[in-house]
Amino acid sequence: MKKVLLSITLALTALGAWAIYPQAAAPKGYLMLVGSGRPGTTGAPELTTVWPDGRREVQSLRTIKTGTERSSTSAAVDLHQAEVVKLNALYNQQWRLVSVAQSTVGVGATTETIYLLEKR
Repeated sequence: MKKVLLSITLALTALGAWAIYPQAAAPKGYLMLVGSGRPGTTGAPELTTVWPDGRREVQSLRTIKTGTERSSTSAAVDLHQAEVVKLNALYNQQWRLVSVAQSTVGVGATTETIYLLEKR
């Protein structure tokens, strides 16, 4: 009888300890990184960071030339390279990638790549 009572007590204690074990903290919000560019224009591609509090940071990538049709592929690769550099910097700040969406919008093909990240 004592062994059964002891076993039940130990099982209940283990279940109670497991129930109050700290859970992983919920993410403190989402961050969105948007890379956008329009080939064949004189404007520079941009990286826009939208922070969880709604603050927006726009980084103009003036070193990427998009003015001619011939350089549009090179510009797209350069834009994606800048996006990866920014994603790696955010990863080092404990952000993790949740979703990626790419779209081409309108006449002149404005391309956007949208990255959604959450805090680890």
